Amino acid sequence: MGLIPRVVAGGARLGSVLPDRLARHSRREQQLRTLDALVDVGCTAFDLAASYQLGGTERLFGQWMASPGLRERLFLIGKGGHPYPGLRLNRLTRAALSSDLHASLRRLRIQHLDLYLLHRDFPGAPLEPMVQALGEAHRAGKIRHWGVSNWACARIEAIQAAARQEGLPPMAASSPHFSLVDWVRPPWTGSVSIAGPANREARAFHARTQLPVLAWSPLGSGFLTSKGSGGCYGSSANDTRRERVRALAREKGWTVAQVALAYLFSQPFPVSAVVAASTAEKMRENLAAAGLRLSPGEVQALEA
Repeated sequence: MGLIPRVVAGGARLGSVLPDRLARHSRREQQLRTLDALVDVGCTAFDLAASYQLGGTERLFGQWMASPGLRERLFLIGKGGHPYPGLRLNRLTRAALSSDLHASLRRLRIQHLDLYLLHRDFPGAPLEPMVQALGEAHRAGKIRHWGVSNWACARIEAIQAAARQEGLPPMAASSPHFSLVDWVRPPWTGSVSIAGPANREARAFHARTQLPVLAWSPLGSGFLTSKGSGGCYGSSANDTRRERVRALAREKGWTVAQVALAYLFSQPFPVSAVVAASTAEKMRENLAAAGLRLSPGEVQALEA
């Protein structure tokens, strides 16, 4: 296994935008119990960001990780530099990235993050300030590894070159959307996907470079595991793919989610998947998928 565990719990829905004194105590206690249960079934990797719940996700994790010895068992992914919609679209500056990182560490009550991602690209933003901020944080021991989230391949290659000049270690991961199902429309402005027929070249880039992928929405925001119309995933092609996934799950005796995750883990490049941190039982099934693989023929049949 590579640096990043195959299955990562997503934290975007945890915590509250409200200050702790105003947030519902019962909901907070339930979420803390859920985090305990996820670790109990073997989940040790969590995907966080400064923008999630306006910092509320990190505050919740900071309270949770006050338990002695817990931090040392976890692989924590942080993200910074997310734009302020309508106010400040480019926050990939040296000052903004430094501010986001230090605020995250303060809310989390920790000394370092295992992986730190530039949350969303602003095409055309100068790369040197970004790698300078990352370099300072890496040399200070505040981040162990670095990467990007929602960046196109050309920009990834460009920042990799700038990082080499700064003396940064190689990029550890890129985090685009990746799933068997692709979008009818992006769920958020600035989102980047490597799913579907239109993004074969992006997948070929990862296969050629072996740059690991940290896939978000690997289950199509629940489209693959539900009967809904799918929102931004609603299309006849995706409906057909969903039926193929269900048929293969019945054939193999796996869950639908396990087939969808095994599809990702059977790619010719390293993939980890960010899945919703909902219940311990679902997480147990997702973690079991880390050891499952599909044959090349099964992968092609699902994609067809």
